[in-house]
Amino acid sequence: MTSYVFRSDPGRRHQVLKHGNSLHVDGTASPVRALDPTHYTTLIGARPAHLRVVTNGDEVYLQLNGRSCVIERVDPTRSAAASGAVAQGTSSAPMPGVVVGWLAEPGSRVQAGDALLVIESMKLQMTIEAPQSGTLEDLPFQPGQTFQRGAVLARVRPEETPA
Repeated sequence: MTSYVFRSDPGRRHQVLKHGNSLHVDGTASPVRALDPTHYTTLIGARPAHLRVVTNGDEVYLQLNGRSCVIERVDPTRSAAASGAVAQGTSSAPMPGVVVGWLAEPGSRVQAGDALLVIESMKLQMTIEAPQSGTLEDLPFQPGQTFQRGAVLARVRPEETPA
């Protein structure tokens, strides 16, 4: 069994086990069928769902029903695995790519998990979300600009607490 965390919720771990044509997540089995190396089908409740999955090392980029997320394998032998090694208030590029478009404007108030911009990497479009609630300070790359892995794509200044 392997532990995974969603980058947007690193405090919650999920236990995953692949067994035959089923994927067991936190004890619940879901049948999974591969259509090709990056496309899969499964059932969510009684409804079929299509998934697009791209892996890069210990990171899994998942697109389901138009929403994208990053899932990281928790490796206790690495010191930064649980923390994500990301500066607080920044969203970094998971891999090289290009900015498709902005979904929020610098200076606007955002909540943790709000969509900030859309990127494309390896023919997969992903939505980059706000890492925390606050004010969107900067989107350093304009639509159409390319970036490298690890580049800061967004900076959010945390909400100030009244004294």
